[in-house]
Amino acid sequence: MSRELPHMQLEDENVQSQHTRGKEDASKVSTRPPPSRSRSVLSDLNSNSNYIRASNAPSQQLRTHRTMASPFVTHPENEGINHDNNNSNKQFRIKADSEQQLSDNEQRERQSEDDHTDEKRRMSLKRQATESSTALLEQNRSQDAKKMKVEPDSSWDDLDAEDADDPLMVSEYVNEIFDYLHELELKTLPDPNYLHWQRNLRPKMRSILVDWMVEVHLKFRLLPETLYLSINIMDRFMSRETVQVDRLQLLATGSLFIAAKYEEVYSPSVKNYAYVTDGGFTEDEILQAERFILEILDFDMSYPNPMNFLRRISKADDYDVQARTIGKYLLEITAVDHKFIGYLPSLCAAAAMYIARKMLGKFEWDGNLIHYSGGYRDSDLKEICEMIMDYLISPIVHEEFFKKYASRRFMKVSILARQWAKKITREGKNIMDPVI
Repeated sequence: MSRELPHMQLEDENVQSQHTRGKEDASKVSTRPPPSRSRSVLSDLNSNSNYIRASNAPSQQLRTHRTMASPFVTHPENEGINHDNNNSNKQFRIKADSEQQLSDNEQRERQSEDDHTDEKRRMSLKRQATESSTALLEQNRSQDAKKMKVEPDSSWDDLDAEDADDPLMVSEYVNEIFDYLHELELKTLPDPNYLHWQRNLRPKMRSILVDWMVEVHLKFRLLPETLYLSINIMDRFMSRETVQVDRLQLLATGSLFIAAKYEEVYSPSVKNYAYVTDGGFTEDEILQAERFILEILDFDMSYPNPMNFLRRISKADDYDVQARTIGKYLLEITAVDHKFIGYLPSLCAAAAMYIARKMLGKFEWDGNLIHYSGGYRDSDLKEICEMIMDYLISPIVHEEFFKKYASRRFMKVSILARQWAKKITREGKNIMDPVI
């Protein structure tokens, strides 16, 4: 539907997402113009749900006690850990003969013990995989730090000294702040493999969902940080919990609702979020989803936003507006495309600025850029830069995202970037070549 939302002011329902779930405070009013009603993505998602991915991997169920049932599954028996029906049926047939003589109570006790054992085994495997990937990331960052100390090309200028007189820039603390952000990004990464074990989800469904989130984000005129945080919330939640196809839009809406409260001065009202789902979900359902998402994530919204790293690198690029605008588009690619799930935000920001500079004919990645990117050299950026280039030359998947950056407001960088990527590909050049 395309009719306009009746002209009304957006109420700031000041529910404290970071601390406690209190009563809604409608005392603050936003002057943000209301969006037109957005389309519902339920039909698009359901049309892609005929493919069911086999899965043996469970979700991370870090909380052992819940205060409410999941609003993202319709049947209580489907909540939490994904059960492998084939394995369960096979075990049941093997034990059938021996259990025929047992009483009903004994059967229930044995089944409960078996389920508990399976759950512990699955949680252990999942935890081991997560810990291993985190350890590997920490090891890689440690090795990069060591290389920075010994290689002579890492000389850099103290650009923060120029901001010594500006208290808002906190130049005396800036290095410690970014050291802390680099530590945080290791702790807030989603599981890069969650799309493989989510039984009812495949990459195309996530693409449809994220494209809709970009559309709503643009209509509400929210900050870039809000979009990145909302996608991170959604990915981290699905790394731990099963979500049915017909509840994916509810998860996306709840994630945007939470992220806007965390990042915006005045966040849109829950009424507006219910409206843009085109009648898909009620206000109460969105509020219930908000509570459950926060409970599963332990109210942890401390995600180091990629925009912080991009602005930091831009300092070493003399705050070139055109380069940063192109960088914002390339950085947002790493958020909307599922192939980049699990990559560090700082690495994505460095790769975005690296490609943006090459598009503008600035080929040198010098000591300042290495330092202010967090220590990333050309060799560290090779893999992710090639992935971004593959996205640019591929057919358009995220239409709303492409149209957003094709506007004059964003210098039509999505069009320019695709044309440039196709041109150097036709010429047989590589993004990592010293000169393109």
